Amino acid sequence: MKMNNCLSRFLSHYLLTPMLHDSLSETSHSAAVLVPIINHPQSPTLLFTRRSRQLRDHPGQVAFPGGKRDPTDRSLYQTALRETYEEVGIAPQFIQNVGALPTVNSRTEHCVKPFLALVQPGFRLSLNRDEVEEVFEIPLTHLVEPTHYVRLPFGSQQLPFLPYGSHLIWGMTANILLHLTGNAAP
Repeated sequence: MKMNNCLSRFLSHYLLTPMLHDSLSETSHSAAVLVPIINHPQSPTLLFTRRSRQLRDHPGQVAFPGGKRDPTDRSLYQTALRETYEEVGIAPQFIQNVGALPTVNSRTEHCVKPFLALVQPGFRLSLNRDEVEEVFEIPLTHLVEPTHYVRLPFGSQQLPFLPYGSHLIWGMTANILLHLTGNAAP
């Protein structure tokens, strides 16, 4: 897969940086997400979804494609692939797994396994409107800039937020981004 210099440097640093190992076994995870880097020739981006406002959990929030593990899924990576296809229509043949990121926990007590992946352009989006309200992309160069993140009070905690245009990324998605960019920022 051909990639531009920015993406090549990002992935080289990511692959050379030791990631924290999870102490949980795969069977203890209840969900998985795909962290999709769209391999645009000029400027790679990450793809995000805005969850439907009709959903019971996390309505209207920005997220990565993904969801709960199905009993028929052979692995958590397969969960991420299946959910990505169901939510936004990106078929697995466009996706190349780069690696797993550390497990994160959601406010709804799900253990979520993120998988970093390269997505080859040329796919056709097909949104499942019951789950996804919108899809958008943010340039990788924006995401790796630490000054774009802010910490704001949320209850008794200070949580990371990433504003981008009309979007506000926070919670589990912001934590995944901070871990990824903290390990891979050039």
